[in-house]
Amino acid sequence: MKNQPYKILLVLCLLVAGNQLFAQEAVFDTIMNRIHQDLQSHTNDKKLAEAVAKTNATLDLQGAWPDLHYTNHEFTHLERIIDMAAAYTRPNNKWYGNENIRQKIVLGLQSWLEKNPKHRNWWFNEISYPQQIGQLLITMRYAKTPLPQALEQQLVARMTRKLNPGDGANTSDEALHYLYRACITHNQATMDSAVTYSFEPVSVRDDEGGPQVDNSFYQHGKQQAIASYGRVWIGNSISAAYYLRGTTYAMPADKLAILSSYFKDTYLKTIRGNFYDFNVRGRGISRKDSMMSSMSNTIAKVQLIDPANNDYWNAAYLRVSGKRLPSYAVTPLHTHYWKSNYTLHLRPNYSFNVQANSTRTLRTERGNNENILGKFLPDGATNIQRRGPEYANIMPLWEWDKIPGTTSRDYATDEGSTVQKEWGIPGTTAFAGGLSDSIYGISVYQLAYDSVKANKAWFFFDKEIVCLGSGITSISPEPITTTVNQCWLQENIAVGSQKDKTNLQKEQTVEQYSNPKWAWHDSIGYFFPTATNVQISNTTQSGNWNHINNFQTKDTVRGDVFKMCINHGNQPASATYAYIVVPSIGEGEMKKYALSTINILQNSDTLQAILHTGLNIAQIAFYRPGQLVCNGIRIQVNQPCLLMVKNIGKPNFSMHIADPTQTITELQVAVQQQKAKTKNIVVKLPSGSYAGQTVRAF
Repeated sequence: MKNQPYKILLVLCLLVAGNQLFAQEAVFDTIMNRIHQDLQSHTNDKKLAEAVAKTNATLDLQGAWPDLHYTNHEFTHLERIIDMAAAYTRPNNKWYGNENIRQKIVLGLQSWLEKNPKHRNWWFNEISYPQQIGQLLITMRYAKTPLPQALEQQLVARMTRKLNPGDGANTSDEALHYLYRACITHNQATMDSAVTYSFEPVSVRDDEGGPQVDNSFYQHGKQQAIASYGRVWIGNSISAAYYLRGTTYAMPADKLAILSSYFKDTYLKTIRGNFYDFNVRGRGISRKDSMMSSMSNTIAKVQLIDPANNDYWNAAYLRVSGKRLPSYAVTPLHTHYWKSNYTLHLRPNYSFNVQANSTRTLRTERGNNENILGKFLPDGATNIQRRGPEYANIMPLWEWDKIPGTTSRDYATDEGSTVQKEWGIPGTTAFAGGLSDSIYGISVYQLAYDSVKANKAWFFFDKEIVCLGSGITSISPEPITTTVNQCWLQENIAVGSQKDKTNLQKEQTVEQYSNPKWAWHDSIGYFFPTATNVQISNTTQSGNWNHINNFQTKDTVRGDVFKMCINHGNQPASATYAYIVVPSIGEGEMKKYALSTINILQNSDTLQAILHTGLNIAQIAFYRPGQLVCNGIRIQVNQPCLLMVKNIGKPNFSMHIADPTQTITELQVAVQQQKAKTKNIVVKLPSGSYAGQTVRAF
């Protein structure tokens, strides 16, 4: 009797331990069931059954497919087996519980383990294969007859890889297959690692891989990767938070805030309808269908983990799913991401975004023989979208030295657009940046690349974007052009010349226009306020994906393309251009459109400035210390800067300033209105991680 209390205590301890173990096992099963349901969501059983019928019929007696090459670059073998496993485990599928399919799954997996294929791209070996194995093993846990235990153990051993923390999107990728493996093995230590490193990349680390202080995204150094590696990061991070929600492993509130902000305020805003801005896809721009966002499922997940923003998530879902127009619930926004030199300008009826680079950032990479011809992508590329698919899958047809918005040499062949170095190419100019008051703004890029120099600036308003170029100089043998746009051809093109309007209706022509007043295509107007030599074509262009990405098909692709360029001629010396883009305008409105509200005050090597009389806003890019007189107000600065004055000439005027060089900490501005005494303003500019951010000076 003396030991009775200790026996009772021991029993209670065992019961508690047993309950804790049971609860832990239940958590593993809950998480695995969520992963399984997610893997099986949005599956079309008819199409899946048809695909499995083909792969089942062609798998040979050794468990291999004759059409696949198992050295250097094979990665579809496991994908086919995953499809077979899905069909085998789905009650509504034709192949559900089919023993022949199960035997083929086992045979195919044994063959793959024996061959042990190694891809020349490390990502497949260290990330893709482990993820595919994990997805397959989880799927087969819900089969009528599971995989042989010895085979499963071999596959688990094959998916076990070292995890590399601090690598942004790649760490989130690795953590995901750790999560799969933890659920399969019910291993506590593996689960702890999976959770730790799923959430570790969800943090702001200045100048390292991942989200930045301006809500842009870096990967592979200081390279803008908002929807390339950022797409991987957002997908993995939201999936992890979705799988772990409501458990002891749930994402902490501070991490969720970072994740939600990036997804809501940056990522989804780069999508028009269901199509990305091509500027944010990195080297992925060279992959077929890479402009399609396919974000519906991810938005559905985030609705469950961040219900506080459900109104926004619902509107975004309706846009990307095509259930509402691309304009639905879009509010005016202008954001310049000073860390990444990317500008996002949104209006309900359009988006107009710009990508530049600087000595502080890296140029868009060519990597693993992808994006072979993307040499000029970060040189002021402009993405103009109204409907959404204006550039979808046009990339093999592009003339790559004429990327929309860029000024470059007009090479005889696309070889001049080849990116020679694969990784880590730094920019060549310090003067690149932007100004934003959240609604309006300026972006600048002092081009100095490939033997071409130019001052390029964009001035953003509600209905118009004014595009100016000055100091265009080159001694190269090729002509120099500025490309206004190069997108899919839609119906007719109208051009307003000095004499009359002409129309090009898919006639396969290339027309030269000397000093046209305007051009119109696909509900977008382009106005030319100064003398300009414009070339417009509506011809069929051809190419193939393999030419820009060695992992893509060599099949020839053809399509009708609208292309419009300004020709600066050979070896220009301080040439200029000016064009005004007016999205969302009918052809009949072009003649009567009131461009009198746009006043180009100056477009020189030292200063570019616009006055919008309708909004009473002046926007100025000072490339050197200088002054500007406008609406009875004189503005003088002692340093290069960007400056915007609202209500200019009025007593209640306001001023915003930004430093595109990110080197100035203090700026002196002298303002004199009419005959009033000069007002001297000392503006303290942000430094460190916030250098380049806009400040309201007055």
